[in-house]
Amino acid sequence: MFSLYQLKQIILIIGDLLSFLIALFVGLGIRYARLPTERILASHNALFLFVFLLWLCVNYISGLYDVDKIRINKKFYRLFGEAGGISLILSVIFFYLIPNTDISPKTILVLTIVIGYLISLGWHIFYHTVISEQQLKQSLLFIGLTPETIEIINLIKKERSGYDIRVVIDIEDKADNHTWDGIEVYHTMKTIRPAITNHNISLVIIAPHVRQDADAIRELYELLFWPVQLIDLTSFYENITGRIPPSSFSEGWFLEHLTHSGHPIYDKWCMITDYLIGIIMIVFTGIVYPFIALGTHLTSKGPVIIKQTRTGLNGKSFSLYKFRSMYTVRDDGMANNDAIQFTEKNDKRITSFGKFLRKTHLDELPQSWNLLQRNLTLIGPRPERPKTIEQLEAKMPYYPLRHVVRPGITGWASIHEEYFDFVESYLKKLQYDLYYIKNRSWLLDLSILLKTVNTIIRMKGR
Repeated sequence: MFSLYQLKQIILIIGDLLSFLIALFVGLGIRYARLPTERILASHNALFLFVFLLWLCVNYISGLYDVDKIRINKKFYRLFGEAGGISLILSVIFFYLIPNTDISPKTILVLTIVIGYLISLGWHIFYHTVISEQQLKQSLLFIGLTPETIEIINLIKKERSGYDIRVVIDIEDKADNHTWDGIEVYHTMKTIRPAITNHNISLVIIAPHVRQDADAIRELYELLFWPVQLIDLTSFYENITGRIPPSSFSEGWFLEHLTHSGHPIYDKWCMITDYLIGIIMIVFTGIVYPFIALGTHLTSKGPVIIKQTRTGLNGKSFSLYKFRSMYTVRDDGMANNDAIQFTEKNDKRITSFGKFLRKTHLDELPQSWNLLQRNLTLIGPRPERPKTIEQLEAKMPYYPLRHVVRPGITGWASIHEEYFDFVESYLKKLQYDLYYIKNRSWLLDLSILLKTVNTIIRMKGR
């Protein structure tokens, strides 16, 4: 069953596909100065449908389907322009690679992509200003005030356009230090049904501790007969943030959600993918190695490739290979002594050429050998140093749970563009990693892979 967020994405994607199909029809009409016949349409549809799927992937990578984060502003128009430009370049390459066709797509391609993206732009503006705001925007009521509730409220008020928080029922009187514009705060469950009616509530989010209150349960039971959706705070928190809330951390929760249930087909597919990607990366590494070696030697002294000890599957250590991006202080190319030092924003240890390697993720290329050794997989929690894990485990006893799956070159935490540069911030990274371990699937992996491509193209690596 699709969530509302996924439904919104599907609506946008279908609208875009229809926009491109209409554009192809119009482009063919302009090109041939008449309505296209069935024969002309049939000769173009097969190839252009593949191209349209490519454009949809570009749109996804560009963030045009991050439906609850989109604002109609300069950034929105810039994203559309970039997506259209990248789609045109990739389409030209595609048609160049298959020259033996019965069609001449040059003029038709330009007409289709210009008209298609103009129609798509109008569709997105209409969707975000009319459909999403008026028809698909959910009005929320929170029951129970917890740190996670406050975090979600602040997050939605700051950057999520798909929700409108109307009411908080604070049955423990904890809201004295919190005021939010446009949000009514009540202190008894007796107000829930009048609040739902008066504020046209469509979704009620229930904090876990509320289920221990017998009076609250009776009131919630009555809502089963109302046209309103009930959801627990933990699930809503996961949907909004893509993280597991810290309040869920317990042996019982981990046993329920992180035990090995066995995914033989999925695991076999990951292994095959790792080998294929590893071979491709090794070939590419051989091509770019002379240039990277030259850039590294010109900007700093030390080895071109370094290896670091990392902790992998089931807590076993292995050697991770990378192109060196920092100044060396040791013979093995390390940028620090035995003391643990997290990478920071604008870290002065990073060389000028190393910044380029990190932004483009070229420094990760030698990990192709780790893929072939199966120390790493393509997508999974990023591996950490053993000493770092010891320090983190002292503050977060559940941190080693990341090691129940194989670590990855890229991962769910990596694509969220957050900088984990001190011990406390690693709690958020652990939340992301546990979310991935709980929900990993082909679709989630594909989403991570496409977002990683976006990071590489925009040179957002760190």
